[in-house]
Amino acid sequence: MSPRKPTELESPGLRQRIIDAAGRIFVEEGYDHLSMRHVAQVAGCSQMAAYRHFANKEALTQHLCAQLYTDFTSKMFRQMEAASEAWEQIRIFVTALLNFAVTYPDHYSLVFLIRHSDEGVIAEREQLGEQFLQAIHALIRKVLPDDTPVSTSNMRMRQVLTCLHGTAALLIAHPRAYGLSKPKAIKDAEDAITLLLRV
Repeated sequence: MSPRKPTELESPGLRQRIIDAAGRIFVEEGYDHLSMRHVAQVAGCSQMAAYRHFANKEALTQHLCAQLYTDFTSKMFRQMEAASEAWEQIRIFVTALLNFAVTYPDHYSLVFLIRHSDEGVIAEREQLGEQFLQAIHALIRKVLPDDTPVSTSNMRMRQVLTCLHGTAALLIAHPRAYGLSKPKAIKDAEDAITLLLRV
């Protein structure tokens, strides 16, 4: 008797195929073109099989964003750790964040600029964000005077992130209106952050 063939839902690697398909659609076509039906077509499975792995488009999108965010921050922090000088680490951080915004505008907007309505998603994002903020705060403290109060370094961190997210939003949504290219946005952000932190 021949062994039973696995059903579609048991197909090895199906979950990863769904994730990979959704990632391609998200990057190549944008968030508006991401649907469970389209993902299932690209993944080569039924829509029902896709729903067995992810409850809805939002759950799949959240998984994609969390995965890309984790990959992005891991790579960025490795690059920063390879630089010995704190100001060079800040330049790497600025460039990496703005590159991420330009390369993955939909991901960037969903991760950094849009507040999700699902409390579980919010909690997961805040947990990921807390580790990120601790690392950035530690970096900012390196370039501030040793006796800088924590409340002041926290304020400077918020100002740095405001500058970066604002620049990224303009670069994604209205680059022509503000005369922005990626190199100019990076230079503008570096100059503004230098003024903020050279106190």
